[in-house]
Amino acid sequence: MATVDRLVAYFSEGIQNPAQRKIGMEVETSFVYENGKPVSVETSQAIFRSLVGPDIKTVGWNMFGWHWEVVQNNGGLITELQSLGGDRILYELGKQNIEVATRPDKPQHVLFRTCGILGQIYRVAEQHEAFPHYQPILKTEEDLLMVPDDRDATWIQLDGRAALKPLATISAVQFTIDVSLEAAIPVLNRLGGNIQGFLDDYPQDRVWRAYIRDSLANYHADRYGGPLFFESISDYCKKLALHDVVQKGKLVPYVKCEAVDIPLYLRSIWWYFRLKRYGSSLCIEVRPLPRRENKLFEKQLKFVLDVMNL
Repeated sequence: MATVDRLVAYFSEGIQNPAQRKIGMEVETSFVYENGKPVSVETSQAIFRSLVGPDIKTVGWNMFGWHWEVVQNNGGLITELQSLGGDRILYELGKQNIEVATRPDKPQHVLFRTCGILGQIYRVAEQHEAFPHYQPILKTEEDLLMVPDDRDATWIQLDGRAALKPLATISAVQFTIDVSLEAAIPVLNRLGGNIQGFLDDYPQDRVWRAYIRDSLANYHADRYGGPLFFESISDYCKKLALHDVVQKGKLVPYVKCEAVDIPLYLRSIWWYFRLKRYGSSLCIEVRPLPRRENKLFEKQLKFVLDVMNL
């Protein structure tokens, strides 16, 4: 059976303190037509296809590794691209919502890379009469939900389409920042102590809370948002293990599971601030940030690092 000790080992064994601070960044962007209506699947697919087309493969883009290759298809749709450098472009639930996930890099470099990739997407999108929507919530009555992979199909089965579809209208900015094992809990607690500073400009919060309330899955109330303070890594893991594991479209108590895909399990618990592991690096993912204009990314990152005191 799955144990809390296994979670503790996952977050602590073999962790190396960062020699140099690195940050990963995720940016979700809804694309709309000139009249403000969300783009169709056909248009977002045209954007993906153009990004891997021969007109993109120029010397300039090659310098930065921004040659895109299709790494995932589903049902005849391109659902994820990846560059030579490990950056990714993928769908985020909505047919109009395209996410850029930039590989970890130095703080001054990650902003440059992210804005460069977004600029590339914008230029391609404009060729298809599509434009970025710089707001955290896209106001529409249209059902934007799409199913880019089997994991998302599981959520539709578990939650019900009515509960899940509002999540397809929201867009966020997220930073994943490496920390030492010793600093992880103090930094999480500093973030938790400053939660109001995040929620003052995070309108997606009400959409997420409505999702938890309306889902057919009957989630534990703090599966979204989560606890804000922890005594130790062990305490963090004990609180994690209160949440069920999604297996074969059903919720199964963690302690009753024979085997748990821990990274997938962690992705299904949507705390404001959560621990993640990449290889021998321990990181904190900071989630409650709104999608606004690109020029605000630097301000958002500075706010996060100031709160974390890094």
